Amino acid sequence: MSDDLPQLHVGDHVQDREDDPDEAATMLVVGTPAERADEVPVDDEKTVADVNPEYPADDHVVEAAFPSRTTADVDHLTSYAYPRSRLRRTARLHSEEDSDD
Repeated sequence: MSDDLPQLHVGDHVQDREDDPDEAATMLVVGTPAERADEVPVDDEKTVADVNPEYPADDHVVEAAFPSRTTADVDHLTSYAYPRSRLRRTARLHSEEDSDD
């Protein structure tokens, strides 16, 4: 499980740890569902854990989207579910003092 990593919030910027940091696309966190990776389906047969076997099956799930500079409404972007430990936060929307954790 990803409890040792900082909690992500909607609006945070993240990158995929599997991508080269110099070339990785920045994603926007658009959802933080309460389900674990082995509970979130990605299609009719597989879960987030199934398609990410190198990460813990009980990892928290983070939904992220790829906005562009011209994106005016993130509600219309396709979001993708990732295990929390696969993502690294590159910028946070709120300061730690704003957190209600």
